Amino acid sequence: MCDLAKSISVATVCLVMAGSASALNPMQPYVTIAMPRKPVSLGKVWGPGIKQVSAQMSARVVANIPYHLEASFQSLSHTGGKGAISPKHMSVSINGKRVPAGAGRVAIAHSATPTPSSGVDVPIELQVAVKGLEYYPAGRYRGTLLIRVIPGS
Repeated sequence: MCDLAKSISVATVCLVMAGSASALNPMQPYVTIAMPRKPVSLGKVWGPGIKQVSAQMSARVVANIPYHLEASFQSLSHTGGKGAISPKHMSVSINGKRVPAGAGRVAIAHSATPTPSSGVDVPIELQVAVKGLEYYPAGRYRGTLLIRVIPGS
């Protein structure tokens, strides 16, 4: 089952990156995930104290097998290469569940049955709280929301 999880994750990345998928073989197990094409903006923060920003998005899931989806969030990195915000200065919640930045995952969806052929939308709400802004250079920061697919019931 571990090998199947890896192959499904790789296939999902390839299909999403390609932008379109050829006809999927219904005899082979598959799970595909489509995320928004453009980066999602969390907003702007400034000043002392704890600042919280959030964004909402939706993932479209099509699967012919039962599946679990887990999400994690990596650290925020300065787009100019001036470093990253330390996980100790961040608090992350995905769909209302706290998760350590860069180190943990939370369950965001579970299905004991395949999806309809049109798929289902899985809402994702990402909340990030940052403190210690005075330690980091001003500018744009970019982070990565990772979605992990785990086949099974």
